[in-house]
Amino acid sequence: MVDTVGDLTLTYDEMASLRSYLIATVFEFSDSIEMGILGMFQPNEILSMANKVYSFMRWDVKEYTNIFSDNDYKIINSCIFHGEMALGIYSTYKKYIDYDTCNFGITKDKIYNYILEYRKNAGC
Repeated sequence: MVDTVGDLTLTYDEMASLRSYLIATVFEFSDSIEMGILGMFQPNEILSMANKVYSFMRWDVKEYTNIFSDNDYKIINSCIFHGEMALGIYSTYKKYIDYDTCNFGITKDKIYNYILEYRKNAGC
């Protein structure tokens, strides 16, 4: 487990891996009943989140700090939690998710721990 305190900073490679993970979540949860497990997020909302991640990414920007909204965190949290608990998406699609220097297994834990801490501090 990776401890995360303070800000959430992701590298370009981590952002690319997060985008791929979100897309893999939609592919794996193939029907609307299964998607309901993800906290009532529809596939188009998750794909929009993947597109939002992609829209932030620029080759000349190496790190991204605190770029997500509360709703973004809810979508990402649901995808990571249910995607790993129910299906093991990362282990299944690892070769498609890891981008360049990113081991998304570590990044996934960093993001998830940050979201848990963020929600705790926000009183959620």
